[in-house]
Amino acid sequence: MRRASIARRLALGALLLAMLGTTAVPAAEPLRFRIQPEASEISFRATSRLMNAEGHFGRFSGDVLADPNRPAGARITLTIDAASLDTGIQMRDKHLRSADFFDIERFPTITFQSVRVEAAGRRTTVLGRLSLHGVTREIAVPVDVQITDTALVATGEFIVNRGDYAMNYNSLLNPIGNEVRVAFTFRARVP
Repeated sequence: MRRASIARRLALGALLLAMLGTTAVPAAEPLRFRIQPEASEISFRATSRLMNAEGHFGRFSGDVLADPNRPAGARITLTIDAASLDTGIQMRDKHLRSADFFDIERFPTITFQSVRVEAAGRRTTVLGRLSLHGVTREIAVPVDVQITDTALVATGEFIVNRGDYAMNYNSLLNPIGNEVRVAFTFRARVP
């Protein structure tokens, strides 16, 4: 009797393990979210002695590949048209587009490519490579994320040191701070 009881328990255990294996939830395929530039924004603020420069970039595109249940596996790509910068002052915009700053003739785009995402609830840190003015550096960007199966909203703010990207122009009359604050809101949808 004991052997039959042990055999039944082993058979029952094997059956339960087999059932658990077949009912396990498979990993979801990541969704591709396309950033909607018309509903998103990238702004910047640089300080100087006489007049701070505040502006935005008007043309950019990007994608986020993410599983809403596993944001830590997300992949982000972003491309910004450097010539689309706008501070509201045409003369300053022309200077910012020149070789003194963005040098848009040689470096027409600014790109960001994520390498890792560390998620904790809605708060994430995206680590990635920012390529600006011919220089690529890894940066960490804190981001608040709201994500569903159809839409994604990401907001954040970080500091870029323009000297790290070989933007060293300065004026004796109007010294410019090295730190530039960048803020963004990206709204993206599954196409």
